[in-house]
Amino acid sequence: MNINALLWLGAGVFAGVLLMAIIMAWYLRRWQRLHTEQLEARMQAQQLELQIALDELAEKNRLLEQQNMLDSLSGIFNRACFDKRLNNELKRSRREQTSLGLVFVDIDHFKRINDTHGHLAGDAAIQQIASALAASLKRSSDAVFRYGGEEFALLLPGTSLAGCIELAEHARLNISRTPLQIGSLSLNVTLSAGCYAAVADANSSSNGYISAADSALYQAKHQGRNRTASASTIVSPIIKGSVNEN
Repeated sequence: MNINALLWLGAGVFAGVLLMAIIMAWYLRRWQRLHTEQLEARMQAQQLELQIALDELAEKNRLLEQQNMLDSLSGIFNRACFDKRLNNELKRSRREQTSLGLVFVDIDHFKRINDTHGHLAGDAAIQQIASALAASLKRSSDAVFRYGGEEFALLLPGTSLAGCIELAEHARLNISRTPLQIGSLSLNVTLSAGCYAAVADANSSSNGYISAADSALYQAKHQGRNRTASASTIVSPIIKGSVNEN
């Protein structure tokens, strides 16, 4: 074999090796690209699954927190939620310099309902009054809470004292004019309400607002019940005891 033949043979072998290297490199790049795409797809799927799991967990936590803030009997917000919300609204009133209204509502002679018709009737009365008070609210920022026993609280951000009295009177009159239907029992129920509203300042506290509204409620009950009273300033708590029953 002469030199030229060897050169051609060598060139052919080199070209074959080069072509094979190019083909292998192309397949390698393709495999790497496919592998990367598959890896990215798996990562995206895992991220989506993780996000779904986190969203579900957040929703469960939200529902659990909401359940912890609801009164089991009446279905409205409970006292713990009231305390938290009042503190938040006081801060907003102080920051925005807007009036914060608070109304305490009490079912008149509630003990008589329990004694005469039984505790189930009393429970039903609380449930229906809670629904009626919730329906009386005008804005999404307003809220009604079961403060304790047969007593409710209405928290009314951005509401003047006159606005609190108007809403309380509207709810009170509607309830007094419409007997509660508890099974076959038609039960006439009245409410007493105490109102307070002010723009919070540096010295304002939740206890002060509660004391003022509670004192106004006491005045309404002391004056004969089935009425609304108001407090124009924060006053010291009144020692109760001269008004019999609820």
